[in-house]
Amino acid sequence: MYSDKDMDRITITIPKSFLAEFEKYCEQHGAKRSEVVRDALREFFKKEATRDLGTFEDGFLIIAFNHHQRGLLDELTELEHNAGIEIFSTMHVHVSEENCAEVIALHGQVRDVTTFVEKVKALKGILFCELVPIYTFAKDDAGGDKGHGHPHDHDHETR
Repeated sequence: MYSDKDMDRITITIPKSFLAEFEKYCEQHGAKRSEVVRDALREFFKKEATRDLGTFEDGFLIIAFNHHQRGLLDELTELEHNAGIEIFSTMHVHVSEENCAEVIALHGQVRDVTTFVEKVKALKGILFCELVPIYTFAKDDAGGDKGHGHPHDHDHETR
């Protein structure tokens, strides 16, 4: 039953109070136990993966800023061009008369990504700056063979 889905069944032992909270959560969210455990493990592995500064990270940097801040866009562009990481795309959104947001899709060593994020946070006029890392398994439960969540009959370009 599970082998055809490339999954294993496991048994765990947890305190009864944890189980009661877990069951309550599953019921309130209409989620199955296995789904919740898989989601929790993904979060755990994502957090652990970003502890090793030499590993690579994919993610999205989400920033909000006041676009009237003198020189900010030039400084941000300069940082992006000299980040030492791959920036695949940026999306600029006009949120209000005063504020804009950008979502930056990036890839690089955790050490370099962290340095880039800290430099962006330090820019005068940045109102919000958060990195949303993407963690995928080498072979994920969505059927992808490269960890991107979709079957692969094509190659991804490496830069």
